[in-house]
Amino acid sequence: MKITFFPDQKTVEAAPGDRVMDTAREAGLSLRADCGGKGKCGTCRILFESASTPPGTLSKPTADEQRLLPEETDGKFYRLACTTRLYEDATVHIPHETRVHWFSPRKPVTKYAIPIEPAVKKITFQQDPEGERRPVLSLRRRIGMNLAAVAPMEPEAADFAVMADFSHQPLKGYYKTITATIFKDSEIIQLRPNGDRSLYGIALDLGTTSLAAFLCDLQEDRIVAVASLLNPQMTYGEDVISRIAHARKDCSHLDDLQDNLIEGVNHLIRETVKKAGISTDDILDAVAVGNPTMQHFFLGLNPASIGEAPYLPVCFKGGEIRARDLGIGIFPLAKIHLLPMVSGFIGADTIAAMLTRSRDDLGGTTLVVDVGTNGELVLAHAGRLTATSCATGPVFEGAQIRCGMRASPGAIDNVWQVNGNGPLTCHVIEDGAAGTAQPKPAGICGSGVISIVAALTRTGVIKPDGAFDLDCGHPCLRTDRRSGQVEIVLVPARESRTGRDIVFTQSDVRSVQLGKAALRAGIDILMGDANTSHLDRLFLAGTFGSYLDPRELLEIGMLPPMPLERIKSIGNAAGDGAILALFSLAKRNEAVALAHRIRVVELSMRPDFQEVFIDSMGF
Repeated sequence: MKITFFPDQKTVEAAPGDRVMDTAREAGLSLRADCGGKGKCGTCRILFESASTPPGTLSKPTADEQRLLPEETDGKFYRLACTTRLYEDATVHIPHETRVHWFSPRKPVTKYAIPIEPAVKKITFQQDPEGERRPVLSLRRRIGMNLAAVAPMEPEAADFAVMADFSHQPLKGYYKTITATIFKDSEIIQLRPNGDRSLYGIALDLGTTSLAAFLCDLQEDRIVAVASLLNPQMTYGEDVISRIAHARKDCSHLDDLQDNLIEGVNHLIRETVKKAGISTDDILDAVAVGNPTMQHFFLGLNPASIGEAPYLPVCFKGGEIRARDLGIGIFPLAKIHLLPMVSGFIGADTIAAMLTRSRDDLGGTTLVVDVGTNGELVLAHAGRLTATSCATGPVFEGAQIRCGMRASPGAIDNVWQVNGNGPLTCHVIEDGAAGTAQPKPAGICGSGVISIVAALTRTGVIKPDGAFDLDCGHPCLRTDRRSGQVEIVLVPARESRTGRDIVFTQSDVRSVQLGKAALRAGIDILMGDANTSHLDRLFLAGTFGSYLDPRELLEIGMLPPMPLERIKSIGNAAGDGAILALFSLAKRNEAVALAHRIRVVELSMRPDFQEVFIDSMGF
């Protein structure tokens, strides 16, 4: 049978009983699936025209699915792509808000001044003319002997793979000048018959939500190009647990998840080299960081053991792997360095973030907070480092919110009230291109979610227990007639891009409470274990943290009470730390030392967690 998707006008073959979501993937279309396609979130809504869809074409909706569907409009009806199965030829319409839009996420970058000591360096040397009269010596041996005269290298340090690559270089008689790229002063990874001294490396930030690549000139100490995109694995679920569950279903799914990730990384590499005007073969070193699950997917390791107690990764230790072994599109014999992990939920991204902090930063009592799908916390106190991970959920990424979306053009990212009981005013992320019209609001991103709750808590529309105050008289409060749930209208349908009201519901408020209570409970337990109630400084790490207002975080009780001036955003610290490790071997060694120093607190094993969590629910 044939299934056609609009507005793309793509037609694919499908077998009777196939899910719409699987068929869309076969067509190369990415649909949102915040819950991983389990029929729980309602983000994969699709449209059918009832007049042109004969009975028996689709599976019947279950009661659970119906609760996630809006009412029929204009003769069309909604279904969920993850639960709807097809039995006859059909035409499927994919709404704008259901698509995964591969925009470039906002990725701040900070360049830190450190001594430059990259893992790779180039040495240019002259071949000994006497070698021409010694035909019994191989080219490999001659190169090794001449290189050993100017560098502490073994005469046959170039292995067969390096010589095979070198043998394919254009042969112009006897090589007079040769440039060797050496890794960690001990291993030749590239030979070239010239005196080219350019040296590039790339730092990779493998986030659950987005990927970023930072192309760096290792000779000139500069970041040459930056590129980012949403993680292509998003179509398998917003959070790592959903993706682990998908990999468990079938061993081939792990290959799909790795292929998705590698394809996304290679796309970014191609984009950066195009901006820089160089070749991918000019990239001779790489550093990759991510949370434990993302690093497992990157290496092709099955992360199933992370998904269940005692939440153990396959391996903790960092190290190197050749680019060609992973299919990464840089010079094939270049090494990709991965920083170490600490536990099943404290990974190389946390270690990388800590690399950006100086000794003074970690003096006294300092808390580093990375807010995302998981909240990672590291407390420095009395010379000791303690860390934990909080299951905040994807609410702070705009997921599992009725009208939630990514931080892209059209997303509401800030909300305020001109007066205590008036309509809400919303700021919308613009396109950024010159001459582009102000986009209509399409949904609410993570910073907008925090902003809404803070604004409504400040004015009493949301009570300290998280319930909407129906007696406050706010003109935008209403009760949804289908669900019976209280909600507040931010943008009426006539002014939205979706043609439907953009609302914030009581369930949305509860999701924020759960996420912020998990983070706050983690903070309170770390501070309690350290026997301290005082923070000298708090660093907000992560791209999301860069766009949060610390005042609002304090207002809703997400952070412990403290002077505002002690809270500082440090941007995408994981990416910045990866860049530091690219420029400095000393930073790679520091990462290993940090991994050994950090003591991990597993909140799931703490008998006091539930009590602290409940105490943290209020605003």
